[in-house]
Amino acid sequence: MKNSLLLFLSLTFTWALNAQVIFSGESPVSIQGSYDMTYTDPGGGWGSPDLIDPTNSVLDTLVQFYDNTAGDSLGCFAAVNGNDVDGHIAVIYRGECEFGTKALNAQDAGAIACVIINNVPGGPVAMGAGADGANVTIPVVMIGDADGAILINEMQSNPVEVFIGNKTGYYANDLGTLKGRYLTAEYSSTPSLLAQDDTEFEVELGAWVYNYGFQNQTEVVLGATVELASNEIYTGVAAPVDIPAGDSVFLTLPNFSQTTYAEGYYELQYTITSDSIDDYEFDNTINSSFLISEDKISYASFDEATMLPNSSGGTRPVDGGGNPIPTYYSCINFMNANASRVAVNGITFAAVKANDAAEPSLEGEPFNISIQEYNDQFTDINDPGFTNPIGSISEIAFEEYAMPTDSPGEAMTAMFDEPILLEDNQRYLFCVTTFNEEVFFGHDPNMDYTLNRSNYLQPLFPIEAGGWNPNGFGPTTVPAVTAHVIDAADVSLQKEKLAIEMNAYPSPASSILNIDFNGYDVDNVQLVNLTGQTVASQRVSKGDVNSSIDVNGLENGVYIVKVNLTNGM
Repeated sequence: MKNSLLLFLSLTFTWALNAQVIFSGESPVSIQGSYDMTYTDPGGGWGSPDLIDPTNSVLDTLVQFYDNTAGDSLGCFAAVNGNDVDGHIAVIYRGECEFGTKALNAQDAGAIACVIINNVPGGPVAMGAGADGANVTIPVVMIGDADGAILINEMQSNPVEVFIGNKTGYYANDLGTLKGRYLTAEYSSTPSLLAQDDTEFEVELGAWVYNYGFQNQTEVVLGATVELASNEIYTGVAAPVDIPAGDSVFLTLPNFSQTTYAEGYYELQYTITSDSIDDYEFDNTINSSFLISEDKISYASFDEATMLPNSSGGTRPVDGGGNPIPTYYSCINFMNANASRVAVNGITFAAVKANDAAEPSLEGEPFNISIQEYNDQFTDINDPGFTNPIGSISEIAFEEYAMPTDSPGEAMTAMFDEPILLEDNQRYLFCVTTFNEEVFFGHDPNMDYTLNRSNYLQPLFPIEAGGWNPNGFGPTTVPAVTAHVIDAADVSLQKEKLAIEMNAYPSPASSILNIDFNGYDVDNVQLVNLTGQTVASQRVSKGDVNSSIDVNGLENGVYIVKVNLTNGM
């Protein structure tokens, strides 16, 4: 077994506070870098060592685990290549059996750690311990399918060495930051109707910068840029600071704001530099883009090419005994001083079913979308009015939706029959609901709102699962739920048009058609055929209460009476 030799010395008092557990490709050069991952911990029913402790870190080569079944590298049975696995890091694919079973089989083959690759498109997911997890005493991590393919491909021709663990004290010069330890836009997507100028929308900028290395760092600088359509529209730099080994500092930058905002994809990038060459540069540049969109309210990040919310895996609630809870509302919180400008007309979400679902297909699966008024009175989460569970919820909109195809993990949009007008400064929850304990709702693994929540002090992703919990699964589990909006003025105009009632008679008409204006001020009347051609028209004098049109000579058929009011409607 080859544990990394960490020079943490006096850093031991800080490793729990500033820990960054990583899965890092060390060699060859082609696979170097940090990979998104999840890992097991003793608090989740696993016997695995606590990877926040740097002494539990592992540095070794990857070896693919084989058990000679049809699934081959699923690790559900004893290894047939145990001699190869022994003393190295076993690589196993997700599927067919519990994570704990896979990891235990790797451990029994002599593996010093286990890497599980997602067998479906998407990033890593949380790993349940299952029946065998408590007996697993080696580190276990999971990575996404795309990253797994990169490593497996390289393993065909070269030894692949990776580092797993807390990197505190592992490198000499190592500055960086953590996901969720830098500020980003309050929402990943804000409708342009609610972001018309710098009084309505701005992004507070800042980040925690950590010195993970065992050398002191001087002249440490945090910078940020924002680009729109490849044009740099913001540059900010914090004053240089010195950061001792194992220490950290929070650095702030001027807010990003514009006098007007164009719709588009705003690329926010933080950069950390110092007067030393960083030995681990993969956490020195952080991208956290956001949208000013035509019609989307979302916390989930968006794919720039498709403009769909990113979604991977899924979440479902369980009770105290670990049993899934069938009724599950996954929601996002929203409140805005100008909310009356918009109306919500639909909600986008993604879902998958459990691997062992009795009916694995999603086609025809029923869901509900809803809008809830969140009526607890509080300014922020530090106020006494903010309680768990939520005290006052009122449903103001509801729609049933059946999944049209078996499309696990794909973004689907359910529409309300009528757009729902919102009110200024009213707190809302936009929710999607399932009543099937085998259904997981998609979440975005790219986003982490830990620092944002501490900064804006607002609830983020409430859930309902036997009670309304304002904290949901926490700021690191971001629902791939998006509310779609339209201009409230269009809704009001449409409702006003629908409210106009006039009479045209007789029908059918043979010579004269009479139109009763029902008290409206009319400018002109037109008779239009079904091809859109105006076949007769008549101006109306101010104060006229009705009008008559001579239809003698018109061909038999269906015609539309078009009445234009003096107010332009």
